Amino acid sequence: MDVLKPQSKEKMPAIVYVTGGGFINANKDSYMQQRMDLAEQGYVVASIEYRVGATNGVAKFDVGENLNESSDVQAAVDLYGLSDLTQVGADYSAEVQAKHMSPGASEALWVNGSGVFGGKDGGIMADLEAVKAANPMTYISSKTPPFLFFHGSKDTSVSPSQTELVHQALLAKGMPSTRYVVPNAPHGGYYWVQPAVMDKIIEFFNSTLK
Repeated sequence: MDVLKPQSKEKMPAIVYVTGGGFINANKDSYMQQRMDLAEQGYVVASIEYRVGATNGVAKFDVGENLNESSDVQAAVDLYGLSDLTQVGADYSAEVQAKHMSPGASEALWVNGSGVFGGKDGGIMADLEAVKAANPMTYISSKTPPFLFFHGSKDTSVSPSQTELVHQALLAKGMPSTRYVVPNAPHGGYYWVQPAVMDKIIEFFNSTLK
């Protein structure tokens, strides 16, 4: 992990920052400006190589050291993330949807592995049990923390309905959830470090963690 820690003798809440990577890579060096904005507001920010934010209370994910400490997340911000891997292209053309159903789609390779190396051949629908285990939607419960969602209206990589699905599922269970659609914003890019977005993120963390 890469850690940004403000100079202070006081204990500060920690934000675990998970960069995107299309299931292929996770460059924890990404979005330094966004991480610095958070650190400057009194948070320890740790950019890591992937950890799920919706699995509070699911013991099978707690492995390794320090098992006497709780790994429960107290709040989560989701920038244009996934909720159902079978519907990543749901908002796009039939041609794009077909590509997401192909064996070469990144979400299919992530879930199934490569057939050459012992994985299961086929697209994302080849192993629905594995898909269920990978979907954040599966783990929503009364222990799920408050969520803040953002999605760009011009996202051409992940259908904006992906964050809407999990947002509505949280609301249906009476869990705190807020979702914003940023007009004309794509998947990633400079829109996501603008003050209008960062102010909402910092406000959310201040209200849930401080």
